[in-house]
Amino acid sequence: MSDQRGFISADQFHPDPYAQSRTSDRTLNAAIVRADISRSYEEYLEIFDEFYADDIEGSSNTTEEPIRGKAGVRAS
Repeated sequence: MSDQRGFISADQFHPDPYAQSRTSDRTLNAAIVRADISRSYEEYLEIFDEFYADDIEGSSNTTEEPIRGKAGVRAS
């Protein structure tokens, strides 16, 4: 059984871009801190889906090429 938690979207406040960025960062960080991997890894996947763009680009210590897209990040 999963513990359902909602995220507060920074978009609903419509502040200036700097304040919106700070609010988004704080919301993301709080969601990561509250997530409990011992209960379920799905919480992290929900956070990933909510906060990261579909065209995310990441890196890995095991590959020189960037990892592109949510599917690519999930697979690595």
